[in-house]
Amino acid sequence: MQASPAARPLSGQVALVTGGARGIGAAICRALAADGARIHVADILACDETVDGIVAAGGTAHGRVLDVTDRSACKALADEIIASSGRLDILICNAGICPPGTVAGDWAQWDRVIDVNLHGTQHCVAAVWGHMVERRYGRIVLVSSMAYYQGGVIVGTEYSATKGAVVAMARHIARNGGQHGILCNAVAPGVIATEMTAAFSKPDPTTIPLRRVGTAEDVAGPVRFLCGPDSSYMTGTILNVTGGIVLAA
Repeated sequence: MQASPAARPLSGQVALVTGGARGIGAAICRALAADGARIHVADILACDETVDGIVAAGGTAHGRVLDVTDRSACKALADEIIASSGRLDILICNAGICPPGTVAGDWAQWDRVIDVNLHGTQHCVAAVWGHMVERRYGRIVLVSSMAYYQGGVIVGTEYSATKGAVVAMARHIARNGGQHGILCNAVAPGVIATEMTAAFSKPDPTTIPLRRVGTAEDVAGPVRFLCGPDSSYMTGTILNVTGGIVLAA
């Protein structure tokens, strides 16, 4: 039996997801594919596992090697997708790094985190912007962190700074994109169990109102919503996906 259009609201749309090889990015890829989108999984890591899982479930996905700090590579990939698919409807800027750090961390790490988390996000947005303006349609979701409003303890200052900047970017893009049919929102995950955070100590779940650490799928659901028709009157919104930790902030 064919799924109804309502069950696959992104059918025919094309999505580019950065940092899609694992963790939150991979979960987002699976969620959008389940809604019918054709997924381009981009990462500096191998994307085979994510792509193979989507294809095995009946979806369409392609793996793309991408270093988001390479501005020309981001533009080349966007242009290639548009040329081959005729469209690029959805951009999820999820690629990021969060190495342990301190307030007075080393400058090489500061530069690297800003290059990936902030410059990488802008490189990807700039790469798709002209196409989305021309088509008068686009859905952009940026992945921030609860560190944007309450800071971090394990990570360095540079991580919190970039995630605050990503929120400001989302609001700026939303204000300028609305007249072109482009919606831009952000999600700010809390404590999420992923490969990237595996080495970090986790809080006592009893200190989280929902009494558990989050999963990648907990973040993918809100992103899925922000890409679909039910959020068509939302832009510049920041969804805190924290299990309620925000209540104590």
